Amino acid sequence: MKMADELDGSAPSGRSRTAKATPVAPKPAPAKPRRKSETPTITDDLTGKFLRVGNKLYRTSDDKKPIVRIEADRLKTRNIDALPDIIRIAKDNGWTSLKLSGGDKFKKAAYLAATAQGLAVENYAPTKVVQAEANRLRARLAEREARREGKKAATNKPPAEDELSKLKALAERFLGQSHAENARDPELRRAQSLVAQTISIARAKYPDDPVKASKEVEARRSEVAIRIANGDRIAIIQVRNQQAQRIHEIRQDQVFQRDGRSR
Repeated sequence: MKMADELDGSAPSGRSRTAKATPVAPKPAPAKPRRKSETPTITDDLTGKFLRVGNKLYRTSDDKKPIVRIEADRLKTRNIDALPDIIRIAKDNGWTSLKLSGGDKFKKAAYLAATAQGLAVENYAPTKVVQAEANRLRARLAEREARREGKKAATNKPPAEDELSKLKALAERFLGQSHAENARDPELRRAQSLVAQTISIARAKYPDDPVKASKEVEARRSEVAIRIANGDRIAIIQVRNQQAQRIHEIRQDQVFQRDGRSR
């Protein structure tokens, strides 16, 4: 495949006459500057799909031959399955149209991959059936992109006013209930798991000072309530294993401190 503008056009020329009809030599037309050939680059989203060795791309280290060869303004391949990714390389490099070479089967596959991604193909005339298939592929890709954008917008969308009210009420309920009640509450179990972890750690950290332990727990409780009110997603904490590890570390620190040693 190569870029359609790789071939330069010819410059126009002509003759003009004076009022006396005296022939005048035409001025030479300025030569059209030749566009500098550029080697296509691979964008970050495709680097994980290929192994690049110089200007050769491989899928895996088991490949005996490269899937793609990169040249100035050209992408060469015989692998039909790689065409969608190769078309993406062309598109990401600013190509708007392609010229194809190869057999009919290859040209058809390249045409379908190119038109599905919005690139024109200059030297392939599709049948009506092939054109219909290209239209279907383009519609599917557009629908997939629309779904992806919709999910992205939904993720970034701030909570609505009624949702904020519900989250605020949930946070107030979390602060108003006891630890045991929150642990039994289906909507607050995950949040309480964060506090439960802090309870065990604080008790081990301040075994002789329940006031300090209580202050640390309440600070954590307030922090979690703020997260609830903001609509932050709270993952389930594997409390038991993490508590055991942290408590073990705290007790070791206390032993070292009593012995006057440092870890």
